[in-house]
Amino acid sequence: MSKPLQASSWVLLTSMLALGVGCSTTEDPPAATDGGTTLPDGAIDPNPLPDGAPNPGPDASKLPDGGGVDAARPDCTKADDCPSKVCDIEKGKCLAPTCKDGAFNQDETDIDCGGATCDKCDSLKKCKVAGDCTSKVCTGGICQAATCIDAVENAAETDADCGGAVCGKCIDGKNCKVRSDCLSDVCTAGKCATPSCNDGAKNGTDTDIDCGGLACPRCADTKECLVANDCASGVCADMGTGLRCQAPTCMDGVKNQDETATDCGGATCAGCGVGLACLTGSDCASGGCNYNKVCAAGRSCVTHYGGDTCGLGGEGGRDGAVWEDCCSTAPVVVGANTVNLDKYQVTAGRMRVFLESVGYDVRGFVQGARAAGAVPVIPGNAQGRTVLEPSWDLYLPTSFAGTNAAGELSGCAQRDCLPAGNPNCTCNAGTAFRGVYTAASRHLGGFIFNGNAQTSTGCFAGAPGTHAYRFNTVDEGIAPEFDQNVYDTKSMQCVDYLVAQAFCVWDGGRLETLAEWQAAWASTANTPPWRDVDPRLPVLPEERGLATNRGDQTYWACRFPWASDNGPNPGCGLTWDTTTRSIELANYRYSYEYPKLRATQTDYITFISAPGRTLGRSPGGHADLLGNNFEHTSTVSFTASYPGDESPIEARARWSGNGSWEVHGYNRSGGSNTFLLNKYGKLGLRCVKP
Repeated sequence: MSKPLQASSWVLLTSMLALGVGCSTTEDPPAATDGGTTLPDGAIDPNPLPDGAPNPGPDASKLPDGGGVDAARPDCTKADDCPSKVCDIEKGKCLAPTCKDGAFNQDETDIDCGGATCDKCDSLKKCKVAGDCTSKVCTGGICQAATCIDAVENAAETDADCGGAVCGKCIDGKNCKVRSDCLSDVCTAGKCATPSCNDGAKNGTDTDIDCGGLACPRCADTKECLVANDCASGVCADMGTGLRCQAPTCMDGVKNQDETATDCGGATCAGCGVGLACLTGSDCASGGCNYNKVCAAGRSCVTHYGGDTCGLGGEGGRDGAVWEDCCSTAPVVVGANTVNLDKYQVTAGRMRVFLESVGYDVRGFVQGARAAGAVPVIPGNAQGRTVLEPSWDLYLPTSFAGTNAAGELSGCAQRDCLPAGNPNCTCNAGTAFRGVYTAASRHLGGFIFNGNAQTSTGCFAGAPGTHAYRFNTVDEGIAPEFDQNVYDTKSMQCVDYLVAQAFCVWDGGRLETLAEWQAAWASTANTPPWRDVDPRLPVLPEERGLATNRGDQTYWACRFPWASDNGPNPGCGLTWDTTTRSIELANYRYSYEYPKLRATQTDYITFISAPGRTLGRSPGGHADLLGNNFEHTSTVSFTASYPGDESPIEARARWSGNGSWEVHGYNRSGGSNTFLLNKYGKLGLRCVKP
């Protein structure tokens, strides 16, 4: 097969034809049926020309160098002579158009760019459509420079107007190549992903990787933060390295760690103050977390009845309840010392908390407290004797019911065998054993002494009397006349010095001294402690037209809170001079009754008030310094009738001078001196704390 004609041969041939140069007829190309020219070896010209039109030559795109002579206008002296606008001046020939010939030809929109063939045009070049421009933006026939606000993905962008090194980061769902293309800092499968709290990136509202902000968990210590809520510790501060989450402390002003309130409670910080949140007693400085999970003023005030029912009004008072924590204290000063004295007499409810907490083993508690150095010295005692001497332990209860066996008893009672050879001693061999029971039920609700009835002091529950600490029908032999809650709110009485003192030690202090009680009274005269605000005296029974010293026949007609100074008092009438006397200031000599006494009632607990129900207060706010019950004190003397004996039968403790709800007059100088195992239906207690 013969080779195709070269371009130069084709030009020569056409020139010869034009000049009429003849050839052998056997070599002339036959006329093509389609108006074209038959090429050697039978090839048909793919670009036939009209009759008489010059032939432009081969398709330039088919030439080896991508361009060549423009055969349609073979001769030229300048670019305009050629359809391609490209003339090889040296050869005088037109060249086929290309995208690098520096001429505006083909379907270009500007020189060598635009159209379907050539590359896209740069900025400021002419264009017809966006596709003509590298920026994909054609405005007014001119290619515009790519910007980050042209709504087109161009330049280095990964999506329209975002991504890459120049424009802003792309929002979720837009195309991306690397994480830095995305606002979320997360590029997954070529798309910007929505921020999450486990994507390993600081995105969304995170203040550090996957933490802080509005959506993710709080950050650990040392992580970046903006506000306290960004941090697990709740503390965001700049300590020299920018805002970072700080490790929690017990003085950072934030409730963190295992604190139950800000900077207190839990296993790390100190106990919380009164009124702050708690979970257990150890969360509180007082050791008492009450029924509402709030720190009480003392560890004994954790129940409702007898715990926070002290004060004016409410049940047993007049008008609405204005109650507070029964362990509340107010300071008193004795010489150079200041102590915090209970504002209220100890309630039966507080005593119940103590005894149940120690399992009624008062002896075991006292011995443990002594070993821990928690049993105080008697104030002013020159020999350094403590408020609970070791030799007294045998007289303390060890259980609720006891065994009632001779081995449980601590020895002879009421000087039976002192001095040696005492003819009144009945503890000699072969005689009845008369020791002290170690059952708590007897110390609180029966006879303490075995074989010795003790004088009837209204302190045993199985008979008529005033007994605030109640057990149950089986233990007491008689059904309580009121619900236990009523008893628990009342001022505790019928308790001996030893159990009373053990209670105060357990509650964080000791029994008050007589001097401390007098300091709370303030006045040096035998006038009521409230005289600076109300000079009136308590009203007496006879001044109300009542039988003196009788409670069982008068019932409730003329007693507070059913009767008042201002009346009206149905069934009673105002028989006292209210300018000089008051029934509202103190529970004194049958002036109080709650609940109402019944004709068949045998329990005089109604005459004992819950602490603080009457109006009279000392200058420091202490209630019931006059009336209600006398109080045990830590003013103990050891000048026994039989020197050398240190038993609680020989030691004596002074009472305060309150007087009582019954027949006893008040005296600021103090009350009786009795042996430590004495208990009485009008004798209660009040504690002091450092």
